[in-house]
Amino acid sequence: MKARPTSAWLKEFKSTLSDFTDRGDYAGAMPHAKSALKTYPSDFFVRFSYAKILGDWADELPPAKKKKLKRESIQILKPLLRAMSSQPVDVRFRVSLNYYYQSEDWAGMYAFGRRFVRHSRRDALYAQGLAATSIAFDLHSAGQKTRAVAWARKANAAWEKYGFKKETYYFPIYNYAKSLALEGRTREAMVALKTAAKLGRRPVTDWEFADALKLIETT
Repeated sequence: MKARPTSAWLKEFKSTLSDFTDRGDYAGAMPHAKSALKTYPSDFFVRFSYAKILGDWADELPPAKKKKLKRESIQILKPLLRAMSSQPVDVRFRVSLNYYYQSEDWAGMYAFGRRFVRHSRRDALYAQGLAATSIAFDLHSAGQKTRAVAWARKANAAWEKYGFKKETYYFPIYNYAKSLALEGRTREAMVALKTAAKLGRRPVTDWEFADALKLIETT
């Protein structure tokens, strides 16, 4: 076991993880994250990466297993929040965003996005878009359609300012598809979903896109 990874090792590690996570293959990324954690158990970025991938992978597992792994992810992320003053802005953003995401604290994430604009407008818009989409979806699922549409509009305003011209990660575009559908813009939603599926190298019928596809077909 080594005390700290080199910058060259970290660069390769990030690239390896991105090869999997950019297309949503969190299960494929897990062995790499787990191996890195075993080698560098105290490194901030390695611990964060493991927690993020663990929590994201949990989303595709049965409810009891998902709950257990989400809890484990949060337990790793929480102390990192108190130890990130020396970390770059982009890392501080990712740790905070993922803490809110794994906790499913959408109101907290939206407020965080509003605050973070002083550090990075683009990152702030990402947090606002993701949080507002999630709030809109939960309201829609609870039958509160008017409020859901209002939050979907907030989400779409954030996503459209964020822009996807150079986006390589499927996840924000998939969420944009959901918020478009929730606002009733189903034709645009299907275009966005197809773009997300292409980036994720999966069909639009993939399990992860099922909620967006259902919204498009039924809204």
